[in-house]
Amino acid sequence: MNRTGIILIAVVVPHLFLVPTQEKITVMQFHQHYELLPTGNVKAVWDITIVPEENIKSMLLHVFFSAKAYVNEVVVTDSEGSLNAKMLSKEGVPILEIYFRERLTPGVEYHFRCNLDVWKAMDIGETEGSFTLLTGYNFPIENLEITTVLPEGTRLRSFFPADGKVSSKGDTISWVMSSLPEGYNIQVSVSFDVLSESFADNLFHDGVEFYNLKNLENARQKFEQALEIYESLDLQEKVDECTTYLDRIEGLEEGLPLFTEAVDLFTKGDHAEALTKFKEVKSIYEEHQLSTDEVDEYISKITAYQEAFNELQKGEDALQEGKKEQAKNHFMRARELFSEIGDNDMVEEIDSRLEQIPPEETPESGSERRFPVMGVVVVVIVVIVILAVMKLRKPTPVYTKEEIHEEMRQLKARFVYGEINKKEYEDRLTELEKMLKGHKSEQNQT
Repeated sequence: MNRTGIILIAVVVPHLFLVPTQEKITVMQFHQHYELLPTGNVKAVWDITIVPEENIKSMLLHVFFSAKAYVNEVVVTDSEGSLNAKMLSKEGVPILEIYFRERLTPGVEYHFRCNLDVWKAMDIGETEGSFTLLTGYNFPIENLEITTVLPEGTRLRSFFPADGKVSSKGDTISWVMSSLPEGYNIQVSVSFDVLSESFADNLFHDGVEFYNLKNLENARQKFEQALEIYESLDLQEKVDECTTYLDRIEGLEEGLPLFTEAVDLFTKGDHAEALTKFKEVKSIYEEHQLSTDEVDEYISKITAYQEAFNELQKGEDALQEGKKEQAKNHFMRARELFSEIGDNDMVEEIDSRLEQIPPEETPESGSERRFPVMGVVVVVIVVIVILAVMKLRKPTPVYTKEEIHEEMRQLKARFVYGEINKKEYEDRLTELEKMLKGHKSEQNQT
């Protein structure tokens, strides 16, 4: 495999070309190690083992860079120590010139190492970075190994190629190839996230935005990514913030379905069942440090509804017992509660009930007692009129007044305890009120 060869190595970002002079050599192994630094610089180490075919004393490596990158320092050594090496410039092209101690013996392996400190050799920003390497050779290589070590405080995102003999362990990616044919070339690249506080902050703010939009799955993912970085940087205060949000997300995932169900029950007028659900949601939210303001508002409304219907029922009971003033007081308290809740329909209904309560009867005056004869005459006239009208009286309604009032009381009780919804309650109440008015019309006719 002895033949004339040219080594061509290129760092694409930036471009780095290494071309030795066309010496008659065989390359037995070419190990390339690149340590990527957070500054964007690269420490490159090339271990090269060659078998010279002639007695060579020196070697020239042409090093081409982009305008952005440059070699800041180079050291070449062999088994006995440092070799004389220097950077030259010929027609604007940097050249690395290496002098061996003695002329190399033909057919004998010789190993040397080049250490290069290359500045601005990769692209790296506040949140991400990338490094790409292109190598090409116009002679066969027995063994080629390329190793890249990511900068401290970064996390591998992807690498290329992902097939063949490639391995990834922690922050190190290695490609190993054997018996490469003449003209073989390969491009390898890695991209990574910079595990900086600013990068984690961006993840955290993304998580907050998703959280506010109730996009809990994406929010959880962002907070977990930020948490991992904050923990690696030992930023305990920000670790606690992420942990708090993740705990809240857990609470919302458990509580939101129950909250939605409770709101539906409340809308349908099933206050008793809705109250049970809201209290369950409140317990979950408190456990996960979530605000309960909205839940408390619903609980307060239901409590006010129950108190209002309770006052309404007390008013109906008092009215049945003939305690008109007491009934009015209960109706007015119920009206006040419904007004606070904002239920204008119930406010209007109570106003209608108040209007239907007759005034208290006044006691007989002394003048009426002084004229008993006139009273008797009046009574006689009334009796005559009643007897005359009774002949024309319509059939008695199916329900008596007492039965109607009793059904009204039972109807309101069923509504308060959630057995019927608001529409059913209002429809039946309207029918009963019409029947009650029918009784009053019969009384007026008689």
